[in-house]
Amino acid sequence: MYLSSISSRLLLYDTNSWDLKKSYGCYEGVLRDVSWSDDSKYILQVNSKGLVDILSPADHDIRSVQHVPLKDTWSASFHRDGHRNVAIGTKNGNVLIWDTKNKTVTKTFPTPSQASCVNFISFNSKNTSLAASMLNGDTAIYSLVSNISVLTVKLASSKSISAMKFHHDSRSLLGLATDEGHVVLRDITTNKDKNYFENIHASPVSDIAYSLVNKDVLVSCGYDKIMHVYDMRMQHVISTVRTSYTLTSLTINLENQVALGTKNGYIAIYDFRDLTNPFKILRGHEEEVSKVAFQPIRKKAISTDISLKEEVEVNSYLKTQSPVKTRTSDVYLYNDSPPKINVEISNQVTDNTVDSFLVMMGLDKSNTDFDDANKSVESDKKSDKHELRYRQLDAEKNISKISTPLTSRTVDNFTFPSPIVLQNGTTNDRNLSLNVPQIMQSNLNLNGGITDMKTVEELKDFIKLISADVADDNRNYFLHIMMALTKQKLFLEKQLMVMSEQINNLIQNQNTLVETNRKLALQIDQLKARQNTF
Repeated sequence: MYLSSISSRLLLYDTNSWDLKKSYGCYEGVLRDVSWSDDSKYILQVNSKGLVDILSPADHDIRSVQHVPLKDTWSASFHRDGHRNVAIGTKNGNVLIWDTKNKTVTKTFPTPSQASCVNFISFNSKNTSLAASMLNGDTAIYSLVSNISVLTVKLASSKSISAMKFHHDSRSLLGLATDEGHVVLRDITTNKDKNYFENIHASPVSDIAYSLVNKDVLVSCGYDKIMHVYDMRMQHVISTVRTSYTLTSLTINLENQVALGTKNGYIAIYDFRDLTNPFKILRGHEEEVSKVAFQPIRKKAISTDISLKEEVEVNSYLKTQSPVKTRTSDVYLYNDSPPKINVEISNQVTDNTVDSFLVMMGLDKSNTDFDDANKSVESDKKSDKHELRYRQLDAEKNISKISTPLTSRTVDNFTFPSPIVLQNGTTNDRNLSLNVPQIMQSNLNLNGGITDMKTVEELKDFIKLISADVADDNRNYFLHIMMALTKQKLFLEKQLMVMSEQINNLIQNQNTLVETNRKLALQIDQLKARQNTF
């Protein structure tokens, strides 16, 4: 695993030995930002002019695999699910989504009425919202489902945001830091502060980060050479570390290690179990360290993202190769008893066109026509292949009957049952597992040998192809249901917010009426007192 840091160059340190392994630099000036994709494959780098590059550290040296050719870019962030989608913020206040596979803009969000340069941009943990903090102090919250701005976060205590980041576990918790030294945790569902640490730093807060081990722990650092550790649940500071360096950035990994970037080019590595002194000081930079980031641990789950550097080769392979794979390892043994034939049917299908939550949810409408056309062509090809295989199997079955001199009950009754039996619109896996051995047993002669190995091989591939189609259909049904539920949830949340505002208005009106009645009653008493005196 690597620790990445940027100044005038991008450096990668090995987190085991803390040795400098790789260095990369092709721009003048101090780089603005660096971050890793969630699958730990690629690095997103933003230079001093705002140009966005995607880098790969997989080879012996760091190399650029894609440059985002957009004008006036200023901030960028990877989607929380893989590396296909990148959120881009511009100097004009525009926010858009860049597709690294198709190299096109797939979404453009409406610009706020008081738009300014987008300094920070962040996805929430569930990839349902996108936050963009601007130079004027406003933070716009965009819905990735409805593609509209649902909220604008304004801090009454400040109009200068120095750091912004969504919580990695709670999808509604947004962390904000200011140049006045405040640290704020805002719940975007209610648009109210969950935690507010006023003047916690004596100078601007340079960066914030959440602990990956304890989700209630927040860490902040500032130009006052102080790092604070917060308990968000108890709402107080649990530890304060005073350093001899002006701190510019920080990051935390799963081993409870904290890396602090400094103004003089050093990187101080602390352990949460002992914050008295740093256990390592890295001196690879000669200028200010503007950002540090640990490489995330690669998830064990199979990712559907296509590697950017292998994108062309994978696509060409899928277009030219047949779905039937050549078998070289199937071995059938001959003995006195009939051989045991085990057919493994894989229900896992890798779809190279579905790389992100947005596309899987069916919410990305940019390439709908193109995808529909491809699906129709692929379905026609599959139907033709199915029909051809039926004919081949029937012909081989008849040849097997004629060439067998003895009458066999198994062979005479050989029919080709459908490998998929539908009952009430569902797949019967039990019938599928029972029919396969029967079909393959019918190809065995009286001596226990196999009359036609080619038929068995094609039958296996045919069953796999059919099961893949059924799995794909089931997944599409599931995604449609998820999209409908998500839309309904957002609708109910909006209704809840409207009702909450109406209730607040009613309470205010009621308080106003009570106060008015009290004043009227006081005036009446005063008038009665005057009448009595006269």
